[in-house]
Amino acid sequence: MTFKVGRHEILIRGQPTEVLSLGQSLNESPENIILIIPGNPGLASFYIDFMQTIYSSLKETHSIWAISHAGHCHTSHISAWPDSNNVYNLEEQINHKIAFIQDHIPQQAKVTLIGHSIGCQIILRLLQYFDSKSEVTIVKSFLLFPTVERLRNTPNGQRFWPMLCYLRWLVIFLTACLYVLPVKVREKMLLWFFKGRQVPDCSIQATIQLFQPKVMQNVLWMAYHELLQVHEADTEAIDKHKDKIVLYYGAMDGWCPRIYRDELKLKVEGVNAILCEDGYQHAFVLEYSEPMGQKIVEWVRS
Repeated sequence: MTFKVGRHEILIRGQPTEVLSLGQSLNESPENIILIIPGNPGLASFYIDFMQTIYSSLKETHSIWAISHAGHCHTSHISAWPDSNNVYNLEEQINHKIAFIQDHIPQQAKVTLIGHSIGCQIILRLLQYFDSKSEVTIVKSFLLFPTVERLRNTPNGQRFWPMLCYLRWLVIFLTACLYVLPVKVREKMLLWFFKGRQVPDCSIQATIQLFQPKVMQNVLWMAYHELLQVHEADTEAIDKHKDKIVLYYGAMDGWCPRIYRDELKLKVEGVNAILCEDGYQHAFVLEYSEPMGQKIVEWVRS
C-alpha cells in the first residue's frame, strides 16, 4: 500500500530545508517518530520508498520524517544558481539537525534515528549533544553504511579527493550546462543511465534535482568538508551509547570498508556492528529500499 507523503518547505534558523513526512506531520505532535538523516547527496526524496516500507510494515504506529540537508534540494527559499549564500559545510549541517530537533520535535516524543552514510556521523554528534539535555528522548539509532571515520583514506575518498579539492567548479559548470536542458531530456538521460537496474521513480526524481547548480554546489561543498573533517571514529560516543546503536556495514563498500567494522568491534567491546550478508550497496536507496526498510522494521520491533 502506498501512502501520501507530506512535503514541507521550511526555514530552520534561516536555512532553507525540505522535510518529508508520513503519518502525523510537523504541525502535529506524534508520540513515536522515526527521523531519517540522509547521506550525501542529502535529498529526502531519495528515501520515499524506504519510508513507505517502514510506515506500512509498522502498521502506521510511527510517524516517519526525513529531513533533507540544508540547501540540498530546490525550494522556494533558495535560488537554482550557485552563489556565496546558502552554502553549508558539514559542521553547519550538524547544527542544522540540532536546530530542527529543538524547533520541531515534540518534547514528549520518543525518537528513533536512522542515519545513512554521513548521516551516521551527524547522529553520533546528535547523541552527544542531547545526552545531558531533556529536550528529546532518543530510544534507538540505526547507522546504515556508516561513514564515521578515516573517510579520506577509503578507496572512494582517495578517488574523489582531487575532484572535490580542485575541480568542484568544473562539476558545477557541467551541471549548469545540463540544467538548461528540458526536464524530460534530463529524465530520459537518467533512465538510460540506470537502464537494466530496478531504480524507483523517487530516486530518479531526486537525481534530477542534482542537475541544479546550487544543489550541486552544496553537495560538493559538504562532501569536501566530510573528507577534511571525518578522521578517527568517535569511539567514546559509540561506547557510551552502544546499547541504543546498531551499525550496519556493507561487505564491499568503498566508503566504509569492512575492516573499519572489524577494528571498531575490537575498540568498542559489545558494539552491535553488523556486516551485511545480502549484497546491499552503499547507495541502497537506488535498488534496496524495500528490503532495507524491512530490516529496520525487524530491529524496531526487537
